[in-house]
Parts: sequence; C-alpha cells; structure tokens
Amino acid sequence: MRQIILSLVIVLGIQVQAQYQFELPEHFRTERNLPLLDFPTSVEVKLTDFGAIPDDGKDDADAFRKALDFCKKVSLTGTGVKLTFYKGRYDLTSGGSKFHIIELKNASNIIIDGNDSEITVHNPLKGFFSIFKSNNIIVKNLTIDYDPLPFTQGKIIAVDVKGKTFDFKIDEGFPSLNTNMFQDASRVWGMLMDPKIPGKLKDGAPHYYASKKFKEIEPGTFRITMPGPRLLKFMEVGDLYVHVARTNGSTIFKSALSKNITYLNNTSYTSPAGSYAAANMEEWNIIGCEVKLKEGRLHSANADCMHINGGKFGPWIENSLFEGYSDDAINIKTTKRYILKQKSPKELILKWQVVKGDVIKIYNPREGKFIGAYNVIDSKFLGDAQMRVTLDRPIEQELNVGETKKNDLVYIDNLSNESFVIKNNTFRNARRYGILIQASYGIIEKNVFENLSQSAITMVNGVDWGEGFMANNIVINQNIFNNCGYDETYLKEEDSGTIKMKVVKLKNPDTDKKWSGTTPTDWQGIKNISITNNIFSYNKRALSIQCTQNTVIQGNRFIKNSTDLSNTDELIFEVNNSNLTFDNQN
Repeated sequence: MRQIILSLVIVLGIQVQAQYQFELPEHFRTERNLPLLDFPTSVEVKLTDFGAIPDDGKDDADAFRKALDFCKKVSLTGTGVKLTFYKGRYDLTSGGSKFHIIELKNASNIIIDGNDSEITVHNPLKGFFSIFKSNNIIVKNLTIDYDPLPFTQGKIIAVDVKGKTFDFKIDEGFPSLNTNMFQDASRVWGMLMDPKIPGKLKDGAPHYYASKKFKEIEPGTFRITMPGPRLLKFMEVGDLYVHVARTNGSTIFKSALSKNITYLNNTSYTSPAGSYAAANMEEWNIIGCEVKLKEGRLHSANADCMHINGGKFGPWIENSLFEGYSDDAINIKTTKRYILKQKSPKELILKWQVVKGDVIKIYNPREGKFIGAYNVIDSKFLGDAQMRVTLDRPIEQELNVGETKKNDLVYIDNLSNESFVIKNNTFRNARRYGILIQASYGIIEKNVFENLSQSAITMVNGVDWGEGFMANNIVINQNIFNNCGYDETYLKEEDSGTIKMKVVKLKNPDTDKKWSGTTPTDWQGIKNISITNNIFSYNKRALSIQCTQNTVIQGNRFIKNSTDLSNTDELIFEVNNSNLTFDNQN
C-alpha cells in the first residue's frame, strides 16, 4: 500500500510542477470562467514610493493602503495596474477594519505582486486582506505570518483528573497565556497533538479542549481548568498541546461580492481564524497556495482553510497545500434565507436579499422533509433586510416561519457555490474534515487526504448549525485517502467513514439547549454522487452512504489501515439509498 501511495504522490507531484492546463468538467450545469492568472497592465506602482520600506521594522500598513488607493484611481481610467513590492519583510500593525488590517473595496483590474516578500501582521486578532465588491484582482507571491502568533504550544507536565486541571509548560518563543488575546478572542481552546507528526492530533483523543480559565503557577507554566474531568482522561504527562486564540472573521484573505479574484502562489503560516473566506462570489481561485506548518510549530491556521458561503460559482482550488489547520480544510455551502411571513401560497416575506430569477428550495428541519423548489418571478425590497417574493406556483401547506434553525428554511439553489473545482491538492495532518460539502456540481480530483482526524469528505446538511443544504452532482475521482478518521468523535460515531454522506433533521427540535442534535431523515436528498478510481487506506470504514439517490462507486481500491483503532470490520455503511451502484473490485 505504501508503495502505491508513494508512486501516486510522485505522479501528482509531477502534475503540480507542470504548466497549468485548466479544463472545465463536463457535468457542470452552468459554465464558469477558467482561473484568471494574468491580464495586461499599463501602469506599475511601487509600494516603496508610498513609504513602505522593507526590513526597517516600521509599520507599513498605511503606506500599503495609500498605494492601493492610488491603484484604484488609475484603474478607473480603464487601465490595468500592477502594484509591486521590493522583496523583503513588511510589518503591518495599525488601522484597518475590525477584522482586517488591509481592505480593498470597489476596485478592478489590479495585480498585487509581492515578489516573494514576507508580510508580518502584529495584531493577532486581525486578518490580513479583505476584498469587497471588486473585479479582476490578483494577489500573488506573498508569505504571511504573525508576531505574536495567535496560538501557543508546549507540553503537558501534570494532569489532575479529580481537580479538573492540567499543567501546561509553554515552549520557548511561543506566547504566554497571559497575553490579552487569550481572553479577547471569540473562541479559546486547545488540542492534544501527535508526538511524531506536526499538525496531526493525538490518536483516539478528543479534538476540542475549550477553556479561558488558567493561571501561571511558575514562569511559562500554566494550570488550565476544564469544565469537567472527562477530557482529562485522554491526557498523559509528556503529551504535546496547542492552545489557540481564535477570532472568527479574521481570516488571512476574505473575498465578498466580487468576481474573478485569484490568490496565486501565496503562503500563510498561521491565522487568527481561517485562511480564505468567501461570500457571494463569482469565479474566484486559489492556485499554487500553501497553508503551511513552519518549522518548529505544531499548528497553522486557527479555523477553516476555506469557508465559502453563497456563491454563484464556487472556488477553483488547484495545486495547493493545506496542513496543520484546526478546523475543516474546506467548508462550502449553499446560502440560506429565513421565512419571516407567509402572506399567501405564492407570496413570502424573506430575510436578506432574494432577486427575480432565483430558485429557492424550502426544507423542514424538524421533520426532515423537502417542501419543494420554486422560481422567484418577482421580488421587492421592503427595508430592514426584508424581501417580498412572488413564486411561480403555490406552496400547498402552511409554513413554520421565523428566524431560528427550527423554522422552515429557504436555500437559494443558484447560490450553491456550483461549478467548484478541487484538484491536485494535498490536505494533511490536521483537525476534523478535509472537505464539508453542502453545495452542488463540483469535482474533487487527484487530491491527497492524509492524517485528518475525521472524515476526509463529508456531505451532510448542517441543520443543528442552521446552515448548509444538500450536496448533489459531485464527482470524486482519482484521490488518495490515507489514515483519515482517528479522533474520539470519529471512533465513537456509529456511521463514520472516510467519505460520509447523510441527510439529517433536528433530533430534539423542542429543546431549550443550544444544540438539538441530529438524526437521519427518510428523505433521500443527496443525489448524483460519483466515487471512482480512488485509493482508500481507511479507518473503521471507507464509506458511509445514507439518504442518497443515484450514487455510483466504481473502480476504487480499499485497504484496511493496519493502525486502525476502531473495532469495526466493514467496508461500507449503507442505509436508505435508491439506485446505489457499488462495484467492489478488491
């Protein structure tokens, strides 16, 4: 098995180094643009001309903003502009928005070429760069890091299960838990790490140790208090540990309401939150980028490498590396709207924008029932984020309306991040999923998924989070899956698998607690999934297939992982499917 994986990695490596040759998959229902890698520019703007001098240790944030403002003014004439860096290190400390140091709004036709420069962000609660309402923007050849880091790491030197505490000695050079960010960040929590593989979690351990309660018992050593004793039973003296100060929203890069945005050959070593966030996007691309573990570190990004919501088109992600992150590598979902009022069988009041021509799908999360798909033939903005929409046909029932995850929900089918491409990438040594899919019409091809603590690919609607919808028309072809699924959650769940598919409803919709839990539906809402020509070295199961229609599984190779900690000895978990084709050629 090791020889097979090695030979395929070599083949994939050759493809990574080859010239980009982008092709559109045949099964997309809506044609999208190929990735934008370059365009003509007539004006070159130098960052140094605005006062940003590399390697001088001074704050370059204001100079960066002034240079971008000048590029915007030039581009208004219809001229393509290139902003270039003199190679070196640039420090960003002050200003910006609540979540990002640098922002670019209402811009077009700008290439930002870092010339392999390093960006060091000195605010561990803020992300680097936000792009809003812009077109034809390329950001390339930059390396981003933080000082101070938005996480710390070290070793467990004592465990007191009865007292609900453990003692954590921080490695030299990493932030103290006394740093303000460990109180100011929106989510502060930790992970037990593998002793031999940086970025990978400890086998069999929980993946989440949440606490803001700690005190310094001697210089560099902290006693951390947990809510209860259970999680401490997985700890041992000598275990490696990471504690993060996660600030949701503060991603390295954010793109919103924009088109033809490309991130090319960039590297980021850490982040207060995720690495690339996107909302309401058309064609956007991550090509040749890396979310990478720096030497001596156990961790990279504090959240999803890519969190993607509500796009007309999804991302094109190719020839990239994602490792050491502490949430899903890719979380991609269909956009949601709340139903505020049902005025008549054909007229609804919805929260947030819906326009004429949208196709909406309505789902009952309490009973797990699909109510129907409807075309919007008219819409009117009423103010206060409310839209009145008229449908092409009547809804033949009374809806449960409101602004919670327990009410009937609307998902906009044409804002399902369709036509996404995830190809020739490596996802390794990290927490949770490789890809969580709540989107449509995509291809996942020739990637490597290795040492991820839960499923490599999961397709499940996020009803308990009040988000996402059904995956459909997805091709999963010629990927390598090696040792995915080894944390406590994966080993305990009844239906775990390297690839997992399920439609769920709320298990306890009437609960007063934050989480209702989930349970499978009778509705077979996941449709047209193709899993072909992949190699699985799997833990527990290779496949968990539930609530699907027209799933095809052919030409794959399945090998039970010799280090599997589970007691399960079956290849596939299969419940409530129609027209499932499973050709096991092992």
